[in-house]
Amino acid sequence: MKKAALFAVVAVLLAISLPAFAQEFPDVPPDHWAYDAVQELVNVGVIQGYPDGTYGGKRAMSRYEFAEAVAKLVPYIEEKVSAMVAGGPGGVGPAGPPGPAGAPGVGAEQLAAIQKLVDEFRDELAALGVDVEALRRDVAALNERVTALEEEVARVRFTGEANLIGRGEVRNSNFPAVDKDLRVLSVGAIPADRDNPLRNSKFLTDLEFALKGRVSENASVNALIATGNYFQDLAFANNFGVPSAEVDDFTLWNLYLDGAMKLGPLGTAQVIVGRYPFQLTPLTMKFVDPDSYTNISKLDSGDFVLDGGRASFNFGRVSLTAFAGKAQPIADLISPDLMMPGSVTGIEVAQVAGARAVIGAGSIGNVGLTYYQAGAPPIFGRSTITGADINTSFGNVGLAGEWAQSEPNDALLLAFPLSDEDNTAWNAKLNFNVGSLAIGAGYSVVETNYAAPGYWSRLATLVNPTNVKGAMGSLSYALGSRITLVAEGQFLQPDNDAAGQVVSARTSINQGRILNMAANQLDKITYWKAGLKYALTSTNSVDLGWEQVTLAPTSIGPPNDTEERLISVGLGHTINPNASLKLLYQIVSVEFGDATTATDMRGGVATAQFQLKY
Repeated sequence: MKKAALFAVVAVLLAISLPAFAQEFPDVPPDHWAYDAVQELVNVGVIQGYPDGTYGGKRAMSRYEFAEAVAKLVPYIEEKVSAMVAGGPGGVGPAGPPGPAGAPGVGAEQLAAIQKLVDEFRDELAALGVDVEALRRDVAALNERVTALEEEVARVRFTGEANLIGRGEVRNSNFPAVDKDLRVLSVGAIPADRDNPLRNSKFLTDLEFALKGRVSENASVNALIATGNYFQDLAFANNFGVPSAEVDDFTLWNLYLDGAMKLGPLGTAQVIVGRYPFQLTPLTMKFVDPDSYTNISKLDSGDFVLDGGRASFNFGRVSLTAFAGKAQPIADLISPDLMMPGSVTGIEVAQVAGARAVIGAGSIGNVGLTYYQAGAPPIFGRSTITGADINTSFGNVGLAGEWAQSEPNDALLLAFPLSDEDNTAWNAKLNFNVGSLAIGAGYSVVETNYAAPGYWSRLATLVNPTNVKGAMGSLSYALGSRITLVAEGQFLQPDNDAAGQVVSARTSINQGRILNMAANQLDKITYWKAGLKYALTSTNSVDLGWEQVTLAPTSIGPPNDTEERLISVGLGHTINPNASLKLLYQIVSVEFGDATTATDMRGGVATAQFQLKY
């Protein structure tokens, strides 16, 4: 009992960080079982030792000696709690989840243990002249104060992400070269400087602050604020990729209340109200990443930003989410866009409302059903988007598929040369995994008049092509613990080759149309992609990548296929779980396959990104 009580106090004291001059007792050597416990008691001034400077470590403390230590401990803790803020953070440990942390200070659990010690040594404390009841009240009051401080810490949490990005460009052709996002390289540079990445460089910053504050037991407020000149550089790029002046910007990205709400017979719903992130499926609603060269969480997530609300319910294996909101062009960038055939830049969606249900089938997978209406400005009317998707697996074989339809109303049909036919899209893919090998094969169709703010395909600079159909295949193979090979191919042709039908695609940077080619002039689109990732060490890696898109016309005569190539070399270094550095150089080229090279485009992009998460 005596030794157990001693270790209980030691456990309390180990949670208290207090710089002190250490005093060692000569009769307690470092390898003694009680050395650490005695030294910790000495460091906080609870144990003073005997007059001769020694401590009887080979004998147990008497109950009276222990009671004296407890009597000294409580005022000491009271003084420390008065000086601390929410337990005192202690020394800063390396960042990361969870990461070694400093001493946490006094917590409610430690004070509960002290309360037990006071009860255990009640008689001895009384014999020392201590008012035990007053001591118990002091400990109880301390416990209330510490509990309140701990709740305050849990009530508000700050996180964030900082990105420092350097970008340099070169242009090695007379005809303006463009990068994967269709931005013109070395725009405005005089010919003598077009191949100098240092002369054609920029420095971009993106700093975000995320706050989560608990307003009740079941509700929290979430906010995300972004500042820097990165989004200004993206948002105002025109169809030729010419950026505007880089000006610092301040953007309220998200601000919403997230909480549980009882809705009578419908049960309890998880409700979000405010400016919130939202997406559905690739064919129905998903944001197109506008920057292929950096990793920015807000853009890579696929989320749009809506002002409105959504409510999620669970009915057994069925999860239902109803939503409504006004689309927000955050930083003139994040807004759903209906890409209507024949339009140059599409139609910005003004508001959306609908629902999505997911039916779970346990370990087999799930089925999703989507329905919503996308309202364009009143002059253009609205479009109804419906969809269904499945994701299932049987052993080593998986099946994923999606079908969707966009149906414009009469006002939208009048505003654009549309039809209520040829307005569906679907895809299906089988995946097989065994050991280090993963193989996929599938087929997709996107009809001429399908129009939805999704993100279903990216073939180098071509994003979301329509009026296409064809097969695809993919492969991933781990050649060892450090090397992984990935490859992908798509083989597309016009879905409708009637005169007047066109194959169209969109850009990522401003969501505009970039390819509008008559189907009788385009025979097929062939896409290849391959990559190799090699882990040099646990913190350093090398990435090699190659992409090529070939557009083959049907015209008779010498071959004049258009070939677009992207060759990339990347280096990655992980400083710690929350800090990383990535370097990339990409060679871009477009060859038009005619007798002259005057219109061919060649150039390069160099980027460096330092990312810090906190």
